[in-house]
Amino acid sequence: MPTDTPLVSIIIPTFNRAHLIGETLASILAQTYQNWECIVIDDGSTDNTEEVMAGYMARDSRFRYYSRPAHKVKGANSCRNIGLNLVMGEFIVFFDSDDIMISDHLKVKISEILLHDCDYVITKTEFIGSEKKVGKNNYRFHLYPLTSYNYVSQAINWLTYDVCIKKNVAQSIQFNEDLHSGQEYNYFSKLVHKSINAKFIDKTVTLRRYHKDTIRGNLNTSQKLLESSFRAKWFTYCDLMEIADQETRLVLLNKCISLIYQNKRIWNSNNRSFTMAIFKEYGGRGIYFLLMLLNLRLFGKGYFFYKKLTS
Repeated sequence: MPTDTPLVSIIIPTFNRAHLIGETLASILAQTYQNWECIVIDDGSTDNTEEVMAGYMARDSRFRYYSRPAHKVKGANSCRNIGLNLVMGEFIVFFDSDDIMISDHLKVKISEILLHDCDYVITKTEFIGSEKKVGKNNYRFHLYPLTSYNYVSQAINWLTYDVCIKKNVAQSIQFNEDLHSGQEYNYFSKLVHKSINAKFIDKTVTLRRYHKDTIRGNLNTSQKLLESSFRAKWFTYCDLMEIADQETRLVLLNKCISLIYQNKRIWNSNNRSFTMAIFKEYGGRGIYFLLMLLNLRLFGKGYFFYKKLTS
């Protein structure tokens, strides 16, 4: 059992956030819980991030700064995986380089995870600089219990920086480096299949900065949004197909099929593995998928076969 003040490792990927990361790091310095290390992984910034980090490391040795090696895939997922291999703490907190920790962020998380001796805790986030609200399905634990199915189906949801996870649990899962959107959904879908020994804390401890140059903000066409959503659901199915129950696997495939129905251009006829998964999970009903595709291609319609397959 850890002591009352175990070391917490904060992992922060960053890219060209020199003008914002200082406020993030200052909020970490201001934490009432002081036994932490902060590992910043730079994803190839071209601004003066390195200079800003040098100043903070000179001020406090608990800050550590690394550059993503050239042979590693670019992206926040890769940076988080690198960070997971560098941590020394007993607990892991993922954070972003443009958001703010409320002063008791770490204290709240560590107090609760020690009190309940659980594998992770989940807190809340609010937006700053915008009237934007977190997603409507976030934090609905008063309506739905924490189960793997409820998370994958998105009856409940939370954000990357809401969690604090035991090191051994966090390191047993990797962020999918082939995803550039939907990565937290993929990671937490794997987490809930690893453990649901967790507690929700109904307290806001993170302030999320809203700005338009986010990944999802840059996916500025419906086609790109549908494609990124399809990739997230399909890759998650592939990551879970050996460990999830059939009901959960069908939720993921139904989401994929729905996205293809909305825009048939998502479908790549060379994706033989997807077709095989359809017939594996739906059996003979898989023929409705092929009929749906054919009717979409010929007539722009296929609702009858879509409903036959997914109902």
